[in-house]
Amino acid sequence: MSVPMVYRPADGSGIGLPLRVAALALLGLAVALQRLLPLRAVLAIAHTVKRPRRPTRRQSVERYVTAAAWAGDRFPGRAACLEQSLTAYLLCSLHGWNVDWCIGCRFDPAAAHAWIEAEHQPVGEPDVPDRPLHTTVRS
Repeated sequence: MSVPMVYRPADGSGIGLPLRVAALALLGLAVALQRLLPLRAVLAIAHTVKRPRRPTRRQSVERYVTAAAWAGDRFPGRAACLEQSLTAYLLCSLHGWNVDWCIGCRFDPAAAHAWIEAEHQPVGEPDVPDRPLHTTVRS
């Protein structure tokens, strides 16, 4: 079971056409990487593209998470948290934002999840203090 991302724009409002196109293209890349390569190779690629050049602004990162969720809603195949979070990570990394791609879980009830963190805080995730997410992998 995976946990859905919070930012779910119905019509893509607040997301410009260039960001929509980039999100769709990077979602296709994220799906291809995750289907064709083992996770360790995907993590190595994610670490390679991470080039923080400027301080993180949470509002900008939220736009990229929203764009990734928008693209995931329009993808004809499976685009759950793993694919969408990698898409958001790639968008942020290519634009120079310093974010982390996290994969982890929570217990009771058990659920696996992937998300983006900016300044060590999850972006676009529900605030559930009684059932926190535990990071297993951070890139």
